[in-house]
Amino acid sequence: MWEDDDETGHDAGMLRWLITYADLITLLLAFFIILYAISRTQQVKFSLITAALAQQFNSNSIIGQSPGPSIINGDSGTQTAISSPSEAQALNKLENALQSAINQAGLARQVSVETNMRGVEVSIDAALLFPSGSALLSTQAVNLLMRLGTALEKVPNDIEVSGYTDSTPIHTAQFPSNWQLSAMRAANVVYVLSKVSGIDPGRLSIAGFGQYHPIASNATASGRQQNRRVNILVLRAKVAEVAIGNGP
Repeated sequence: MWEDDDETGHDAGMLRWLITYADLITLLLAFFIILYAISRTQQVKFSLITAALAQQFNSNSIIGQSPGPSIINGDSGTQTAISSPSEAQALNKLENALQSAINQAGLARQVSVETNMRGVEVSIDAALLFPSGSALLSTQAVNLLMRLGTALEKVPNDIEVSGYTDSTPIHTAQFPSNWQLSAMRAANVVYVLSKVSGIDPGRLSIAGFGQYHPIASNATASGRQQNRRVNILVLRAKVAEVAIGNGP
């Protein structure tokens, strides 16, 4: 009778050990599934952060020196990390089409286009679009935007239009600050682009940064001129998911 009790107790102990082990395995499985899910959703943000850090350190940091394909050095690695091959090809064609339109208009000194981590960006000298202290587009500006719009309509990507000013304060009835001026300039550019037949207005968004994101020194007239600008950014699809919250 005592031997039976010992055997039963031994079997019960084994069962308790197996239950604990099974619980541990289940928890570990759940933990790694969660880690995998987080890594997938954060992949774009990580790519953008590493690119920004590499730029700050002139691409000489340890981030850009790891073995294997780089997501920072070179257009190919960048586009592979942020864009699908088909999107990268489409954006490359878009950059060429935009540059061609700018060259044909003879505005290469006042309008530039480049591809960066966020997408294809056109930067326009504000003096080409608006009179000083105004958000009213000139006829020449409308014609230029419509010409650029014919290239922009060839891709389905979201478009972010941003307005920037120099540090000179503005205090008018219409624009109490540079915030309002930069935002209204961006809004008026978006309004013209929305009239291009092939551009869905739902793709468009605006941002007004005022004087707070200069690209040159506001201490000189030349620097202030560079800071007064409007940027039209065609966002990569994955970047738009982070910046705007659009789904796939």
